[in-house]
Amino acid sequence: MPDPLMALARWISPIGVVLVLHLAVCVVSAILALAFATLRKPSGLFLLSVIAIIVFYRTSLFGFVLTTGTVFLFMLAVDRAARHRKDPARFRWRLSCAGILVLVAAFVLGRAWQFDSQSFSLGGVRWGLLALDMWLVLRLVTILWEVGSGRIKLPTVFRFVFWVALPFTLLGPLLRYSQFEQQLTSLGQSSETRQSHSAKLIKRFALGLFQVLLGVLLTGLQASIAGPGSSLSRLQKLLIAFSIAPWSFYLLWGGYYKLMESLAPSWGITLPQSFNRPFGRRNLSEFWANWNMSATSVFRDYLFFNRLGFARANVYVNTLIVFLMVGLWHGSNGYWILFGLMHGLGFCAYLWYSRNRSRFALLRRGLVDWQFRYTGPVATYLYVCSCWFLPPTILKLIR
Repeated sequence: MPDPLMALARWISPIGVVLVLHLAVCVVSAILALAFATLRKPSGLFLLSVIAIIVFYRTSLFGFVLTTGTVFLFMLAVDRAARHRKDPARFRWRLSCAGILVLVAAFVLGRAWQFDSQSFSLGGVRWGLLALDMWLVLRLVTILWEVGSGRIKLPTVFRFVFWVALPFTLLGPLLRYSQFEQQLTSLGQSSETRQSHSAKLIKRFALGLFQVLLGVLLTGLQASIAGPGSSLSRLQKLLIAFSIAPWSFYLLWGGYYKLMESLAPSWGITLPQSFNRPFGRRNLSEFWANWNMSATSVFRDYLFFNRLGFARANVYVNTLIVFLMVGLWHGSNGYWILFGLMHGLGFCAYLWYSRNRSRFALLRRGLVDWQFRYTGPVATYLYVCSCWFLPPTILKLIR
């Protein structure tokens, strides 16, 4: 087998297998809902969700049920206890925040110490004890926040399971429960409504599939050129890190979420957009406003636009906290901590510049229009790529 294909095969296992399995589950779920009117009813779609969870999680199903069940029982206990308090809203909010902190701590420490790899044997099968995957935990954080803040009422068991098991959101994008609840009435929409959108959705699916395939090819190319044992110079590695690497990641995941966005309407559900051409934006604020939007909006709403216990909000402190948590959400290790810290410092620099823009008026007048128009996008792109490329080098210097 040629080297590029070998590299591609190495990449496909294990994350590629997970993506292919998840995509297959979602495509089959969409086809079944379109083919059978009975399955387009809420009860039928609920059944499809449960089957999808069983197929997708397999030996991790016990951990999924234990993690999600514990969160729901916690919300139920808080809701019942709050009824007997003088200030039920405040009581519910405080305990919900405590629950979020416990869940986040379990997620971060569990990944750092590999609690999620713990398993037990039953019936000759090794079952995962906990499910601490990043998208599931983020979904659970959002519902704890929304129930605790009073934005939504505690959902029924049926609705909670339906939402948390929705196949199109298992690996992202994120659909908050409040967004899901608003769309419950459109489940099982009429065939005329689906047909009116079918051409647009097929086009979106084809575009997403093309993006995924292009991302896979670029990833395979990158692995074949700069894989283990390669003898590339630092300059060559730098060129790959600033050209092939970011685009392979963006095309793969941007296309993948586009596929989910095109499949979900078969159930009468609209998912929020995840990527909107983030490269080429003028600054880090615009980049993050268009990068993995359904997830980053959670960190923005829950951390950046809240005081986090401070009597007076400090925009720079909030920014660093947001991006450190974004890094830890990706992985509990030095690489992702540095990734978040670098983005946080860069964002703080941008905020300072935007607040002191008048000081740079003379410099801006010295640039002609075309120079100024491209300075921001180029600088932003180079900085974003640096946040992926530099952490390993920094860690080596530290060690």
